[in-house]
Amino acid sequence: MSIEERFQLITKNLAEPLEKFLLTKEDLQNLLESKERGTMYVGFEPSGPIHIGYFPVINKLKDLKKAGFKTIILLADLHAVLNRKGPEELIAEVAEVYWKETFTALGVDAEYILGSSYQLDKDYVYDLFVLAEKVRVKEAWKAMSIIAREAEDPVVSQYIYPLMQALDILYLGCDIALGGTDQLKVHVLAREIFSSQNLGLKHEVWVPVAIHTPIITGLTGEKMSSSKPKTHIATFDKPSTIKRKMRNAYCPPDNVDPEVNPVFSLLRFIVAPYTEKIVIKRPEKFGGDKSYTSLKELEEDYLNGQIHALDIKNTLAEYFIRVLEPARRRYEKDPDILKPVYNLQKWQHERGYIGREEWEALKKEYEKYF
Repeated sequence: MSIEERFQLITKNLAEPLEKFLLTKEDLQNLLESKERGTMYVGFEPSGPIHIGYFPVINKLKDLKKAGFKTIILLADLHAVLNRKGPEELIAEVAEVYWKETFTALGVDAEYILGSSYQLDKDYVYDLFVLAEKVRVKEAWKAMSIIAREAEDPVVSQYIYPLMQALDILYLGCDIALGGTDQLKVHVLAREIFSSQNLGLKHEVWVPVAIHTPIITGLTGEKMSSSKPKTHIATFDKPSTIKRKMRNAYCPPDNVDPEVNPVFSLLRFIVAPYTEKIVIKRPEKFGGDKSYTSLKELEEDYLNGQIHALDIKNTLAEYFIRVLEPARRRYEKDPDILKPVYNLQKWQHERGYIGREEWEALKKEYEKYF
C-alpha cells in the first residue's frame, strides 16, 4: 500500500474540517514516510454499555489496522474512577469481561491494555507529578470540561485526568492518538506539552499525531449517553428493541444536518463511508426499494418528500441488527459477559446517575439474557 493510500485510509471519515481534527496533516505525512508500521491507541472509559455511537471509532480502528498500524485499546479503568463512574473493582471487571469480549465479537483486532496495569508504576506517577507542576489549572480544565461528569462542580481528580491521557500516549508507545471530537482539546494539550524543551520526564518524549472521528447525535436529538437507553442502540439490544428505538428516532422533515438529525448522522458517519450503495427498503405500493450511491441524492430525496423517514429508519434498523448480531450471539452463548456491566449500571442507578425510568428500561433489556 502506498503512502498516499495509507494517508487516505487513515483520514477517511474523520471529523471536519480536517485541518482542525487532524493534528496535523504534515505530521501524519512525515510519520507515514518514516514508518511503514506504527502504533496507535484509543482510550475508553469502560463505564457502561458499548453502543452504536462507538462505531466511527471502531471502523477507524479497522482502517488503521489496514494501513499498517498496531492498534491498542486502552481500557481506562482508573480514568473512569477519577471521573466518578464507578468503583475500581467493578470498572475493571466491566473492562476485562464485557468490553474485551464485545470489541472482539465486533471484529476489532487490537491489543487490550488495562490502565491500572501501568498507571500506578513509580515512573508514571512521577511523570504525572511533573506534568501537574507544568500545566495550569485553566489549561487542564479546558481540556477536560467537555468529558467531565460534574462540569459544574469539578473535583481535583478531573484535573488530573487529561494529564494522564497525555502520558498514556508516551507509555503506550503510540505514534497516533485516536478519539472523538470531544478529545480534541486533550490532544491539543498533549501536543503542546510534549513540544516543550527540557520537560524533565522519566519517559522519552515525542509529539504524537492526533485524529478525531465525528460524534453521533443521539436518537432523541440530544447527546448519545450510555445512561440514557432512548438515545442509543446498545450492543445487547434485541432486534425488536432496535426496531422500536429506530422507529422512535427524531427525524425532522426539513433538516438533514447530522448535528440535528440523528437518522442522517447515522447515515453520514457510520453507513455511507463504508457502503458503496445504500438501499432503502420500501413496500412495492410505495415504489419498492430504492438504491443510492450518493448520500447527497438521498438527502435531497428526503427533503423533497420522495423518501419517507420511516423507510430510512427501517433500513437503518436492519443494518444495525445485522452488524450487532455477532455480539448478541456471544452474549446468548455466555450471558455472564453482561453481568459486570449490568451490576455497574445498577450501582450508577442506586447513586442517582441513572434515573428510575432509564434503569427500568435497561434492566428489562438485560433480563432478556439472564
